[in-house]
Amino acid sequence: MRSAEYLAYLRRRYGLRPNRRLGQHFMVDDRLLRFMVEAAGVGPEDTVLEIGPGPGLLTRYLIERAGRVVAVELDERLVEVLERELGDAENLEIVHADFLEYGVPEEVNKVVSNLPYQISSEATFEILRSDVERAVLTYQREFAERMTAEPGTRGYGRLTVMVNLLARVEVLRAVPRRAFVPPPRVSSAIVRLEPRPESELPDVDPETLEAVCRGLFQHRRKTVRNALRLSAHEWGGDEEVVEEVLRRLPEELLDKRPLHLTPEEVVRVARCVERARGSS
Repeated sequence: MRSAEYLAYLRRRYGLRPNRRLGQHFMVDDRLLRFMVEAAGVGPEDTVLEIGPGPGLLTRYLIERAGRVVAVELDERLVEVLERELGDAENLEIVHADFLEYGVPEEVNKVVSNLPYQISSEATFEILRSDVERAVLTYQREFAERMTAEPGTRGYGRLTVMVNLLARVEVLRAVPRRAFVPPPRVSSAIVRLEPRPESELPDVDPETLEAVCRGLFQHRRKTVRNALRLSAHEWGGDEEVVEEVLRRLPEELLDKRPLHLTPEEVVRVARCVERARGSS
């Protein structure tokens, strides 16, 4: 049964209606649902996490291909629908939980999901902090564009830097509004994330890197020199540490604006902050 027909059946049987407060928009385009599963390379050796499965439209494709699927759903109504309609599948575990509290189970190696857009950022970093090898996710198109923006462009910022330091990011294809029921107000995009191996991760404390990146991009149009001074409270620097950081960094870097820094240059600044704090 095609996904649109299946959703219509669920609406008739259960009086199912999307909860707009939870950002529920159900993808019913079967070509796109199959594309997501194939783009993740899902096979019988994989344990796949699906965040916000809703009524199980994508779930139906995942359980056909994966060795095991863990579907984490917040909406109690939809958990009941999933259990009644798909609960007999031996390779499906349905979890009633808030993903941001539940997290990524250790045994999961892939994530395939039409994310609720209001948790896009938090969910992405939760995934990238785990040990998954690949994630294929649907995002609001603007969010996807921010993840792949170039330095100096309008969308470039803290999200771009942090995601690209932690993963290889590829926008695979656009998703029209009509692919969902009900159609969202925005266009979407399917993105593939492949977390970087340990050898490619920044050689700096993650909390320091996040704090420095946050501080710099709060003042993205000022010089790095001024942004560091203004954001010292973010990264824990007193006046002495600030001056030490400014002394250690080259003038050409200090004269740049944060929106023109490459991810590698942000790491360089964070590493300098880390060393200056350690020597103070």
